[in-house]
Amino acid sequence: MFIRLATALVLSVLVAQGVESKSGNHVAMMIQSHFLQHGVRLPTRAFREAVKNAAINVSHLSHRPSSLIILAMANEEALKRTVPIFLDSLCRVKVSGGTDAGKTFDGRLVLVAWSREAFSMCRELQANYSHHCVRDAEHAAGKKSLGFHTDGFNALGFAKIKYILNGLSAGHDVMFLDADIIMMRDPLPYFYDRGGDMYAMMEKCLLFNETASIAAYEFVRHEKFTPPLNIGALFFKATAGVTRCVYNWIWDMYGQVAFRPQVWDQDIYGVLMPKCSYRFSIRLQVLDPRLFQSACYPRCGCTYHDANVTAASLGKSVAGVPPVTGHLCDPGLWGSWLLRHFPCSGTTDQKAWHMRQFADGLVRGEPVHITKHWANEKKVGNGDKDGRKKVAEDDAGVSTAEGV
Repeated sequence: MFIRLATALVLSVLVAQGVESKSGNHVAMMIQSHFLQHGVRLPTRAFREAVKNAAINVSHLSHRPSSLIILAMANEEALKRTVPIFLDSLCRVKVSGGTDAGKTFDGRLVLVAWSREAFSMCRELQANYSHHCVRDAEHAAGKKSLGFHTDGFNALGFAKIKYILNGLSAGHDVMFLDADIIMMRDPLPYFYDRGGDMYAMMEKCLLFNETASIAAYEFVRHEKFTPPLNIGALFFKATAGVTRCVYNWIWDMYGQVAFRPQVWDQDIYGVLMPKCSYRFSIRLQVLDPRLFQSACYPRCGCTYHDANVTAASLGKSVAGVPPVTGHLCDPGLWGSWLLRHFPCSGTTDQKAWHMRQFADGLVRGEPVHITKHWANEKKVGNGDKDGRKKVAEDDAGVSTAEGV
């Protein structure tokens, strides 16, 4: 089986290299720089040095000699709008144990920028934060917000997987975070306490047993419900099986891109990773949506009781945390959260607006808007039931990137 699979992959890559130049497929052309004749490019010396300096000793959690790196990437628009809020949250959270206890998470981050201008912006932010900047000149991306399934949006998935693969190849466990995240508490103990080798977020707030491996036979065979996944926050343990599955992830996308330019890293992860994990006896688990929150979740966040998760209720939608008043969410209910991701929030500037609202709510302890859909309702004139001030139209525009 694996010989046939390998042969098919090689043939698909060879065909892809021949077709993309004739088809006008911009995504296929954009991502070629990430590959050499025999596979994905190796990490640069600058990348290796950065991850070495940023690595967190997690041996006390993993019970084996091991380290973890945190990776993120950004273009100019993100560096201007969401990255400063992202970094500010990281600098407020400290590693909770081990030899690196007390160090802030911004100093543990390797942030990959693409253009010279983006790299310069990353370096300028080091005046206030301790992150490590690396430039990947091999990736050509747009400077502005990347709309859903635009060429730049689809191409960046290849860059993301390359960084994850290169981190694993250097021997580090990897946590990859999108730059539209606000971290609230140290998430590392969660990864190592729950027994998983890989973790991904849930796309929706659904009743599910987050301790189950969705790579188990009954899930791969679709005998049990598998929730849709979101790859805004990911964890990978540096094992041989995990590394092979990550390589399979990017290689599968490369085999498809010439014929399917809208190939999406998140889609392929959800289809491929459970099957690959099953083959290599890897535990693939979802992150508890009550701790790893998402702006795609309804109302003010995801919440349910463990007792509600039964065989009959598996996969059912949850109403979410109710607002404290109107459409305002109470920061007093966020104490157990580890982080919040801001997909389903529009363009980069709209994401930044909701991130600022959330961050301000944490600092002031006052109810704030953190969900785009309610802000959009205010824009079209529905308003808060309590008559609170409407959101400015520039801040609450309708996104063309639903669910991203």
